[in-house]
Amino acid sequence: MTEVNIESDEIDLQPFEDDTTNFSDNENIPVEHVNFELEQRNKLHGLYRKITIFNDTHCYQSVKNKHQRKYKYRIDIAYLDPRPFRNRVKEWKWLYASIAFLLLDVALYFAGWLDTSSVNFLGLFLGVLVVSIMSLLAFFYYSRDRVFFRSQYGKIKLIELINNNPDNASFRSFVNKFVMQIKKSKTAKNLNQNKLLARELQELRRLKDETVIPHDSYEKAKRLIFKHEAFNTAD
Repeated sequence: MTEVNIESDEIDLQPFEDDTTNFSDNENIPVEHVNFELEQRNKLHGLYRKITIFNDTHCYQSVKNKHQRKYKYRIDIAYLDPRPFRNRVKEWKWLYASIAFLLLDVALYFAGWLDTSSVNFLGLFLGVLVVSIMSLLAFFYYSRDRVFFRSQYGKIKLIELINNNPDNASFRSFVNKFVMQIKKSKTAKNLNQNKLLARELQELRRLKDETVIPHDSYEKAKRLIFKHEAFNTAD
C-alpha cells in the first residue's frame, strides 16, 4: 500500500468556525502519514465528505452539509466492526406520483378535454408538469443508498458512505482497503476481548462528549457493552 508523507498540520483537527459540536482533539495525535483517502460529493443534497485514514490506526472524517451542521471527528479504527453494512431505501411513492402526474398531463393534452388554446388549460398543463418534475426530484432526494461501518460491540454507526461515489471502482477500492486496515489495527493493538470492550466504551464516550454521537445512542451502546459476557472482567 502506498503511503503519502505529509506534515503534521495538513489535517485540520479543529472545528469549523460555525460548527455546533464541542469537538477538540485533546489527545493531539500527530499525523505521521496518510494511508489513503476518499472524497464524496452529492450536489443534490449539498454534501461534501472527506475521509482520511492515517497512522495506520485512525480515521478522520470531515462533513459539510448545507442542510445540517458541519462536523469533524476522529476515531480509532480498531474499535470498528470490519464488516460494511448497506442500507438502501427507495422512495417509490415519489416516483409513482411523478409518473401519475405525467400521465395526467398526457391525458389532458391528447384527450382534448380542454381547449389547448386556453390560458387556463396552459396553466393547468404546466402546473401538473411542474408537480411531476418535483416528485421525480423528491424520489432521488429522499432515496438512500449508503454503506456504513459501526462500532464493534456497541453497534453505533460511525462512518457513513455514499455507495459507488465518486465511482464504483474508487469506492470499492477504498472499502476493501478500509476493511483490511481495520483488521490490521485490531491485530496491532493485540488486546483481548475484555480490554477491547472497555476501550471501545471509552472511545464512544469521547465521541458522545464531542456531540458526534447522540446521548441516547451512546446509552444503548453502553448497555450492549455492559451486557457482554466478557465486560465483567474488563480492566
